[in-house]
Amino acid sequence: MPGWKSLTVLGVLALGLAPAPPQTDTGGLGRLSFKTSGASQAQTPFLRGVAALHNFAYEEAVLEFQKAQGIDPEFAMAYWGQAMAYNQTLWLNQDPEAARKILERLGPTKEARAAKAGSEKEKGFLTAIEALFGSGDKMARDLAYAKAMERLYLRYPDDHEMACFYALALLATALRSPALYSEANEEVHQHALVGSETQGRVATILEKVLKGNPDHPGALHYSIHNYDDPDHARLALPAARRYARAAPESSHALHMPAHIFVQLGMWEDAAAADRAAFAASDAWVKAKGLSPAMRSYHALSWLQYELLQLGRYDEAWQTMAELTPSVKASGDLTLLSDLSSMRARYVIETRRWDVLANERDFGNVNELFAIGVSAARSGNAPLAELARQGLATRAQSEQEGDLRPAIAIMEREVAALIELAAGRREQAVEILKTATQAELKLPPPLGLPAPIKPAPELLGEVLLELGHPAEAIAPFRQALSRN
Repeated sequence: MPGWKSLTVLGVLALGLAPAPPQTDTGGLGRLSFKTSGASQAQTPFLRGVAALHNFAYEEAVLEFQKAQGIDPEFAMAYWGQAMAYNQTLWLNQDPEAARKILERLGPTKEARAAKAGSEKEKGFLTAIEALFGSGDKMARDLAYAKAMERLYLRYPDDHEMACFYALALLATALRSPALYSEANEEVHQHALVGSETQGRVATILEKVLKGNPDHPGALHYSIHNYDDPDHARLALPAARRYARAAPESSHALHMPAHIFVQLGMWEDAAAADRAAFAASDAWVKAKGLSPAMRSYHALSWLQYELLQLGRYDEAWQTMAELTPSVKASGDLTLLSDLSSMRARYVIETRRWDVLANERDFGNVNELFAIGVSAARSGNAPLAELARQGLATRAQSEQEGDLRPAIAIMEREVAALIELAAGRREQAVEILKTATQAELKLPPPLGLPAPIKPAPELLGEVLLELGHPAEAIAPFRQALSRN
């Protein structure tokens, strides 16, 4: 266990704990306290908006902050909150133009906006968001925002909202994209977060908040993200157990514990979390009169994977029936990609090669990979080679973004299976060993395996097939440590 953990606990004790301010139940989104200068009638939607931000329920947050603005058009923090909904930090999704337009509705200039702040603390939040959505590229703005939040946190160390937004800003400075990885530039990559000063700093901040408010949605949520790696996941179990109970109305809050359960192989708990998350999203869509395409198919795809790990293959197949109608009705390419990945996982995990062994249409690279594996395993060498070539091309395509390192590994896996089917056993094993080393240099996945068939797992399986069980032990252990 990293040495900073003991320092974290000592740090919390040394900092001391100021009396916790009275906390407001936001109606199923968590409990928090955030004193602002807005009209009293605007406080309820404002607090729900802040809780929704912490739960990454960004659409809900926008609606609540707009309600607060409607009640008090001069409520500066309501505009701050709506703009913050366009900084979806850990999803690597930011829309600075949309956020700037919202801030301009509060005032045409920084000075005009700051003049509407009701306190020095509110002025500090506005100053920080001006840095976040100011000039410069995203990385520079994220770093400037984190520095601004650090100054505020040092000035108001007992303010829970200041602490949580600062912790989230710190997490944003740890790049989380495998596509950004290179051996020559490891220090800027996300897996430098594991055991780092940043991870320890975030842990210290959030633990202090949770001492004062064990049901704070932001502190619980960000603790899970901070510990979402094989080395630290067990430290987040208390937060994972509590978060779903603290914010039962939030589909994302119900899903997030699955991040920790999956890291620890707690498949029944993970499946229960994602089943509840998908059901909550379905209820939310129906209550708001929205399209079924707005349901959390992210949670559904996780549920399918968890059911596959439990060997509940019929149930795993049925999860695709929940998504297929929305794909057909909406034509949404993101949903099509989700469905394609679910098909691919089903085939890979169940070894149902017949499903895709002769298929030429695919919705994304995961399904293309599953076609290649199925074809190689079924003796359809021409189709397997076409799939391999397609993966090789996509591994170099900028359009694939973060997936490129995983795609390159998947191409090697298909190449190895082609060699294996042709009787070239040594070549197959060597290719898989190279793919395994490439995968082990990447950070562990933040969720489901990427690539969808871990290279060390496939290497172990091939070694078993070739009658080398003792040699298969090490790669299987490597696969288990990462997934």
